[in-house]
This record gives sequence, C-alpha cells and structure tokens, in this order.
Amino acid sequence: MKDFTAIVLAAGKGVRMKSELPKVLHELRGKPLIGHVLTQLKKVKAVKQIIVVTGYKSSLVETYVKNNFKGINFVRQYKLEGTADAVKCAQGKVKHDNVLILCADAPLVTKETISSFILAYKKQNAQCVVMSASVETENDLGRIIRDDNGNIQAICEKQDLAKYLSGKYNLREVNSGIYAFSKFALLDNINEIRKNGKKKEYFFTDIIEILYRNDISVGSYLLGNNEEILGINSRRELAIAEKILNARAVEGFMERGVNIIDPQTTFIRDNVRIGKNTLIYPFTFIEKDVIIGSHCRLGPFIHLREGTRIDDGVGLGNFVEICRSKVGKTSRIRHFSYIGDATIGTNVNIGAGTVVANYDGKNKNKTVIGNNAFIGSDSVLVAPLNIGNDAVTGAGSVVRKSVKPKTVVVGVPAKFLKKIAK
Repeated sequence: MKDFTAIVLAAGKGVRMKSELPKVLHELRGKPLIGHVLTQLKKVKAVKQIIVVTGYKSSLVETYVKNNFKGINFVRQYKLEGTADAVKCAQGKVKHDNVLILCADAPLVTKETISSFILAYKKQNAQCVVMSASVETENDLGRIIRDDNGNIQAICEKQDLAKYLSGKYNLREVNSGIYAFSKFALLDNINEIRKNGKKKEYFFTDIIEILYRNDISVGSYLLGNNEEILGINSRRELAIAEKILNARAVEGFMERGVNIIDPQTTFIRDNVRIGKNTLIYPFTFIEKDVIIGSHCRLGPFIHLREGTRIDDGVGLGNFVEICRSKVGKTSRIRHFSYIGDATIGTNVNIGAGTVVANYDGKNKNKTVIGNNAFIGSDSVLVAPLNIGNDAVTGAGSVVRKSVKPKTVVVGVPAKFLKKIAK
C-alpha cells in the first residue's frame, strides 16, 4: 500500500465553543479531540508521517501531543487565514508521495474507515479522492457538486449554495473534510487558491474546482456511516459525539458477553475491561482504567472511578462510589457507600452507609479490609486502617484504629467488644 503523510489541521480557535481553550483540546470521553484523531491515525499502517498544524495557543496543543504521542511533526500557522493556508504551512515537511488531510476537530472517524479510504484512493488511481457522505438533515457542511457525468467538479460552502439551488444537483452529498492527494497534484495547485471575499480566508475546498478546471482526476469515497464525519464546533456537538462514542463502547461490551440493561443510561469510558456475564443496571458510570471481573452485578446509580479493580462475583448496589480501590471476589457493597484507596478482601460485606474516610486534608490514606470481614451499617473507617480477616464493626461505629482478626468493635470511637469464636 502507498505510503502517506497525514496532515492534521489543528490551528483554529473554535469561537463557538465559547472558551479560551483551543477547540482541539476540549475533552471527549476524557481525551482531547485531537487525541482521538491521532490515536486512529497511529493505527493505520499506510500512514508513515503525521504533521500537526497548530495555530491558536500552539504551545498548549503541541505540549499535549508531545506528552501523549511519539514521532509527530509540527508546523505553526502564525496567521489564521483558513484551511488552505494551514495546508500550505505544512507542505515543506511532507516526506511521502501521498498526502492524507484531516481535521483535528472530527474525532469520530475510525482507523477502519481511514484504511478503507486509502485503499479506495489506490484503486481509483486518481490524483485526489474526497470522502463524502449523504446527510438528510440540515447541516453546515460543504456540498459536493457533480457534473452531468457524475464527476466531482467543486465543493460549495453552505453560504454559497444559491447558485446551485435551481440546478439538478444532489445537495445532500456533503464533504467530510478528509482528502487523499498525490503530493504533486496538491502542491502544484494549492497556490491557485484565492482568498474568499466574504470570510477573508483561503478555503481548502476551492482546490477541488481548481483540479477539475485543470483536468486533474478527482475521485470520491461515499461513507456509509455519516456519524464519523461529525465535526465539533459547539458544546452541543461535543455532547452528541460523547453519546455516539459511548454507544459504540457499550455495544462492544454487549457483543463480548456483558449484560447491560439500558445502554442509554450506562456510561463507560475508554480503557475499561469487563468480564463476561457481568450485569450492569441503569445509571452506572465507569471511568477509564477500571477493570471488572465476570459474574458481577453493578448498579443502579453507581460510580466507579479511575484505578478501580473489581474481582469476579462482586455485587455493587445503589449509590456506591469506588475510587482507586480493589474489591475481592464475591464481596458485597450494596447501598450508599464511598470506598476510596481501599483493598477489600474476598467475601466481605460492606453495610449500608459505610464511608472510608481516606483523605485527612493533606494525604490520601490506605485502608485494608481482610477476607470475610463484616462492616456494619453506617460505619466510618478512618484511614490509614487495617481490619483483619473475619473482623466485625458494629453499626454506626467510627473506626480510628486497626482491628485485629476475629474481633468485634463498636461505638464512637470504636472499641473492642469481644473475640469471635470460630
């Protein structure tokens, strides 16, 4: 397969986001928009070089990328004069004979789609291929304009559509903003783009009409799933993208044997593992870097935060929050509990209303609860703390000192009551 340089356009401010943060650094499922695009590109074998064009608050964007991805080249667009000018800024660094162009604010495109698009470019043997989609709903995307023979002759921005409304054009076919070019066709024609009179910018879409006028072949690739071309220009679109990616994640877990009662009210971030035959009730929030075993019952209304580990057969019920903790096999935390920085053994019962007080105002402290322990309802466990195997805390206890194995403690503060004869 032909080798590609990918140019990722990430220079814009994103005025409609109403934020001082560069648009491409707004987070989607815990990762900046540009991170989603680069993650997918890195998985495409044909892409041998990635150039990111930065502009608004360049250093912030470049710092994020450098800290999370290796081997990325950068160029800066010092004057934000449009997408064509951004591509021109990158042309001097292009190493390969084929160029892929994407926008960093379109985070839903997948590596499978990019790979299929590159393959279509190769098969069509065109100098340029445009990825398009058919969209029935109202949108602000540029429209694909074809001649009488079905060839792409231009991409028209929405504000300029009036001249095509009376003709026989399919104005539902839209531009994705993703292109594949022969390097030479791109560089030989990009300088013909003129500044748009209304916007005072250089529109990269104008290159398609230039190629058509110069008898240079332009092919097309119609995308089946038009969700992938969603660009993020507002908080509303960010929320739409969040919903789409969450649905993908939830569907993937169900296909792998996880039972999710209501996918629309179950929220699962990236880098999560869940074992087969685990049952998840509605309004469950699972953040990144969480591992859950098989045959567990989770929810409703629970929050599993980053770093949590849930072993096989665990039951977590209503209004439970767990953070940076490990819960051992067949343990139960059924109602109204907060567990932070704790290691819980096997077959432990955590009574309703239990709180692990892990933060003393300066440090997050550890709690260890041994196998078969029984924590009574409304217990407060003040870390750092060790509760031994088979130990019991009475209801309403405030436990400030470690509890020996097979011991019952009660009261405020909790004190020794008796040994357990077993």
